[in-house]
Amino acid sequence: MKLFSCLGIITLSFSYTLLATELVYTPVNPSFGGSPLNGNFLLQKAQAQNAHAEPLSEKTFVDKFQEALERNLINSLTRRIADGEITEGVYDTGEFRVEVSLDTDGTVIVHITRLSSGEVTIIRMPALPGGKP
Repeated sequence: MKLFSCLGIITLSFSYTLLATELVYTPVNPSFGGSPLNGNFLLQKAQAQNAHAEPLSEKTFVDKFQEALERNLINSLTRRIADGEITEGVYDTGEFRVEVSLDTDGTVIVHITRLSSGEVTIIRMPALPGGKP
């Protein structure tokens, strides 16, 4: 009786192995070969799980206006130096002090000082003779 039950178990185990098929991996993510229809779903899931928020920096009107004036001053100064229309002098923007001077050999020297830290940047460039080229 034990022999028949052992043979029955062995026979059943072999029959199940004959019915088994090969496992095939199918990726879900479309970046790795999965269905492109999964892309939107996976993106929404990732965005829903994202706990990071970009910090909002609320600037007042005065801060925005000051930044715009600084950008405008630096832009016009850069444009005049590049065009050869050099105006020597000291320009104070509140955060930076920009000193423009001419050297004896015609080189333009620009000293940019960050007032908060005292950091100084010196830029030397040859001046364009006679204004615009």
